[in-house]
Amino acid sequence: MRTRIWLTSVAIGTAVLTGATATATAQAAPAHSETATSSSTALGWIYVGTYISKSSCQADGENSAQEWKCVKAPSGKWHLYVWS
Repeated sequence: MRTRIWLTSVAIGTAVLTGATATATAQAAPAHSETATSSSTALGWIYVGTYISKSSCQADGENSAQEWKCVKAPSGKWHLYVWS
């Protein structure tokens, strides 16, 4: 009787471990897919904000640590864009 209980415990333990491994593998796959999708993002200019003066736009652009540009809007305000 003890042998039967021991063998049943081993079989159940193996099934649980095998199921946990399969679940972990299945959950790991979407993370890889998300990484692949993120790396295929198109590059381009991203709008950051609108500034009253050209100097304040330039100051924020210099602090961005990226390539940036300030573009004058028809309203006389300045739009900051960074390259991503």
